[in-house]
Amino acid sequence: MLSLPSCPDAVLLNVWHHLLGDLPTLIALAQTCRRLRALSEGDDDIWQSACFVAGFGWPIRRECPPARDMSYRRLARLIVKHTSICEIRSCTKANACFVEHYHLWPYAQIRTVHPDHPLDFHPLYFYLHFSQSYGATGQTRQQLQPFTPTPSPSPSPPPSAVQDSVSILLTQLPTFPESRYAQYGPLCLHPNASCAFATFPPVDRLEFENGEGDIFVIVENPGGCTVLDVNRALAELIPFDHRHFEFALGHYQELAFSSGLSLLQLADVVCRDRGFLDDHEYPFLQHIVTQL
Repeated sequence: MLSLPSCPDAVLLNVWHHLLGDLPTLIALAQTCRRLRALSEGDDDIWQSACFVAGFGWPIRRECPPARDMSYRRLARLIVKHTSICEIRSCTKANACFVEHYHLWPYAQIRTVHPDHPLDFHPLYFYLHFSQSYGATGQTRQQLQPFTPTPSPSPSPPPSAVQDSVSILLTQLPTFPESRYAQYGPLCLHPNASCAFATFPPVDRLEFENGEGDIFVIVENPGGCTVLDVNRALAELIPFDHRHFEFALGHYQELAFSSGLSLLQLADVVCRDRGFLDDHEYPFLQHIVTQL
């Protein structure tokens, strides 16, 4: 009878492929013995397939070269670790809505889809970027665009709310230290939500068009556009104006007051945490510090 260490690689890889998508089990399997550990560490493609079938990919990092390990093995570990500490169900169960889709999808990597193939946007795309109180008279709300964005290559169903620049800005700002795992603030501290693919099936390019058919933003990622890729592209459209500056300043002042710190002290503390990609820049913060 064959023992586990003496099994051919083909047999072990076959077991591995039967578990694709179940990241906690795959990580545990890789730690079963030295043979499986060596096999899993020697080929990052099998981890990429595992993450893909689970609905996750690496977002594009803002700075090159990457400051830290960007292997898919590390991504799998990041996701499993964050699941154990995050209190936000829509983060820890980020791809629950697409589980069956990925099990039925015949591919374990990005494939070019036909222009007529339907695309479903991830629910987090709407939750994070659209006002949940459309029609309210609040003075702090301002629509980024007076139209519903349409992705390319095919349109998605119209969202139930209107894209809102303040909602997007909030995903870039810090939160209270005791709340960092209970709310999105900023999104880049939550790898599960950030690394979830923005669409199903995942695509490497999304073009957002206005009501007149003009493209106003393009998102690209060879490994598949993620929620964080889309989030950052939309955040870049937020105007540097008085309205948004005052909103961000008020947010930082509230954090500083509650923490018993000055704005300069808060800025120093906040800037140390740049998210799991180590590349996040907090909106307006440098400008505020310069003014002080």
